[in-house]
Amino acid sequence: MRIAAVLATLLLAGAAASSGSAPAARSACPYQAQVFVYGQNGWDTLVNALAASQTPCANYYVVLTAIGDKTKPRGPGAVNAIHAKGANFHALAEFNTGAWSKVKPTSWSAKGRLFRQRMAVAGYDPARDTWAVNELSSAVRTNPVSQARSRDAMRGLFTGPKGAPHQQGAVFVVGIGQQLVNFGPYKSQVEAWLGNSAWWSAVSPYVAWWGQEAYASCSKECVPGAKVAIRSTHLNEFVEHPARLAFAGPAPSARALFDRVYFPLMTAYWRDTKGYGNNRVSLAHMQALTNLEVYAARAWAIRNPYPDGRIGFAWNEHPAGATPAQVQALATRLAQSISGAYGDGGTATKACSPTGKYAWCKASLAGARFNPGWATFASW
Repeated sequence: MRIAAVLATLLLAGAAASSGSAPAARSACPYQAQVFVYGQNGWDTLVNALAASQTPCANYYVVLTAIGDKTKPRGPGAVNAIHAKGANFHALAEFNTGAWSKVKPTSWSAKGRLFRQRMAVAGYDPARDTWAVNELSSAVRTNPVSQARSRDAMRGLFTGPKGAPHQQGAVFVVGIGQQLVNFGPYKSQVEAWLGNSAWWSAVSPYVAWWGQEAYASCSKECVPGAKVAIRSTHLNEFVEHPARLAFAGPAPSARALFDRVYFPLMTAYWRDTKGYGNNRVSLAHMQALTNLEVYAARAWAIRNPYPDGRIGFAWNEHPAGATPAQVQALATRLAQSISGAYGDGGTATKACSPTGKYAWCKASLAGARFNPGWATFASW
């Protein structure tokens, strides 16, 4: 579905009006892309690279993770730094659910309204910035209490304090590792959650973007001898699996939401020790993995109603043992890949090199093996 969410539409319009230069012709843009960056320990190198390779076919949304008291949004310095990159750069204030769960006895709706009030003080501009929930826990799939709290938090964030404009935001959902073996329990939980039409209908008005944390591993993608198309197929079976399942079964409310706002939050988090794909691989392998992720998301959108031009990445600003030049090289390659795929005249193959060849997406890792279990999400 190529109709943007209400907030996204407003932000895009505001960016075009204030940019001082004409946007690219819509016919030349494959999508009006929306690119998300989540960096729990920094984002400057990637954001600078995106700014250097930016395209008027995209808007860029940077989650400003809270520090210290994580119930207080980061700003105004970080907000101003994002705004300085251009009119199509937007700050997302992190609503940290873990931190807010310790604030008692305030209701979750009141917590959301208070956070919006603090955002205004911290310098977030409601005409271009908004909030991002980080992160919905796995309990929201099965626990009615967790579902109610999440719904109420989103409602409070949407409504804001008295007199504030209503404002949709982003929601990031905690993921599960690509190496999963026993798919039965997890798939059953997701099916039950997707089938809860009342819950999805209730939260839909509050959400502009729904990001599924889907952190791929080169050990599951960089399979020697496999063609890029085969790698992409296996990658998409993983990163698109919740939306794919919703479209396969009796989940009309979830399907309608995912059609409008779903995107995979993938990994550019190099040399992590846990939680982001466990990619302690060479720079060349990590570059190839991120380029493959861009290619896969762009290619999937051609034949499916989602994720359109929505794509996101977790970023590691300080990989253990990496030099600044290596971090820059990873950021530059990823930014070039995104611009090639979603910029003026962008195509999926240009995610893998400016010439449309596949050179950037072909790194092979000894011992890498696909996980065929994710294919089961093609059916209910």
